[in-house]
Amino acid sequence: MIQIKDLQYKINGKIILEDIFLELAEGEFAAIIGPNGAGKSTLVKLILGLLELKEGSIFIDGVEHYNWLKNNTIGYLPQYEEFDNAFPATALDIVLMGVAGQLPLGTHFNKNHKQKAMEALEQTGVAHLAKELIGKLSGGEFQRVLLARALVSESKYLILDEPEASLDRPSVESFFALLKELNSKGKTIITISHDLTTLSKYCSFLVCLNRRLHCHNQMELIDADVIHKTFGDSLRIIEKDY
Repeated sequence: MIQIKDLQYKINGKIILEDIFLELAEGEFAAIIGPNGAGKSTLVKLILGLLELKEGSIFIDGVEHYNWLKNNTIGYLPQYEEFDNAFPATALDIVLMGVAGQLPLGTHFNKNHKQKAMEALEQTGVAHLAKELIGKLSGGEFQRVLLARALVSESKYLILDEPEASLDRPSVESFFALLKELNSKGKTIITISHDLTTLSKYCSFLVCLNRRLHCHNQMELIDADVIHKTFGDSLRIIEKDY
């Protein structure tokens, strides 16, 4: 369970997030939507401990999140990641990066690490690409490799920041179906997206954010008024054109 209470966040005096109260139950498949600049990425980075929390509190499994993160990890797929396609790294090499932080200084990946990486690739349906160079992978295949990297830590939490951004429609459907399968096996998932159509099909919980929370409830309880309060007159951004 992730609990956020009275969270405020400012940058140089500018309010990015204010009065955030949110509780996500274990096993939820939650989506965060909102216009550009709404504070979506900021919120997940605060949960991940990538930004310093100065006002309010975040608890994970009942433990203050900084203390929880000292002994646990959250699988994370960021919005943008640049890789040189000419770099001679394989899909397996990329997934192993997800456990690099667990290695004592001066040691190398062992058989157990590689087995976990292969299992993660198996989970995402691309184990057959383990030895392929990343430059030869399609956008959808590479996104699944990055998802495997996020899964290899075996965290029960997974956070994704607009995972559909570089994918075409068939790849998006396939990717979210995979996320739904992971969720059905017990993974708690939080994803940021603009694609309300896809989210309504796969997610169980919707967070409407635009500096403040306008709604945080089950998908079937979201109505047009709440969506309009979140997006204002820019409703078109949730109708993603692939």
